[in-house]
Amino acid sequence: MRLFIIAFACLLLFSCESTHTSRKMIQNESSHSFEVHYFSSYYDMDSIYTVPENSYVDIEFTQKLGNKPCELPSSPCSITDTDTLVVLLDNYLFIGDFRDEYRWIEDLSGNKHTIQVCTYVITDDDFE
Repeated sequence: MRLFIIAFACLLLFSCESTHTSRKMIQNESSHSFEVHYFSSYYDMDSIYTVPENSYVDIEFTQKLGNKPCELPSSPCSITDTDTLVVLLDNYLFIGDFRDEYRWIEDLSGNKHTIQVCTYVITDDDFE
């Protein structure tokens, strides 16, 4: 009986699902406040954000459940070809590239519960 209880407890421990969180954010380190328009084809949503100086905004936040986090690939930080992300600032042209994976800063942490944070930092150099 004792062996059955131990086996049942181990089964419960190893079968519990874990969370896998992915977050994409735009960080404003420029000397301007600007507007971000984001359309995600995957989530079929259109969002508009105002981003003041020295602040950030989450443009995507997702969570998946799964038992084997090592087998789940982390999604790329850049936005997909089917998504649209536009930065608007009066009298300026935004020249940054959200599809360039090297412009995103990725922070991946956790073991059983993984957290992927992708940050795109906008500075004054991104406007002309």
